[in-house]
Amino acid sequence: MISHLHRAVFVHVPKTAGKTVLALFGLPLLGKDYDGGLAHLELPYGHRRLSELRARPGTAGYLRFGFVRNPWDRLLSAFAYLDAGGCNPFDAAYREKHLAVYGGDFGRFVRNLPRHLGHMHFRPQAHWLDGEVDMLGRQESFEADIRAVAARIGLAVDTVPRLNASRRGAYRDSYDAGTRDLAAAAYAEDIARFGYAF
Repeated sequence: MISHLHRAVFVHVPKTAGKTVLALFGLPLLGKDYDGGLAHLELPYGHRRLSELRARPGTAGYLRFGFVRNPWDRLLSAFAYLDAGGCNPFDAAYREKHLAVYGGDFGRFVRNLPRHLGHMHFRPQAHWLDGEVDMLGRQESFEADIRAVAARIGLAVDTVPRLNASRRGAYRDSYDAGTRDLAAAAYAEDIARFGYAF
């Protein structure tokens, strides 16, 4: 998303509190509910790589920011989100075609993870953040980090809502040693670049 009013470029990495960021910019949760009334926002919905957003005319000098999340936690969250049907017909279709076969079994899914890495929710975070950002926040410290971004770009933030939050236990409980290592191999670049550990 690009905000010409705030001179900011937001890279919405799937499953890293992006819907909350959009809400702070005054957008509804779903694109189908947006009337297009915020003329200063460009490309507010969907997931785009930093390189694509940076190439848009008029964004030179804009603050580039995004958020990352522990890769094991993010993978579990993405699976649970899509396995429950997601939030649009494309998510539901992906679930029916590719995830229903696992019957909700996350371990079975992870053992087949390589075949799913092309789907936007399972692509590594480094795929989306394919360049340097000015401010990189973490979901684990989201409220403090989004407030720092907001202060820098002049975005008014009174309260930070929790939208689309996961309702489950600790992510570590959903992995065994084998699935932990399979996920680590798939997200090795994220782990190294963003400094995460299981």
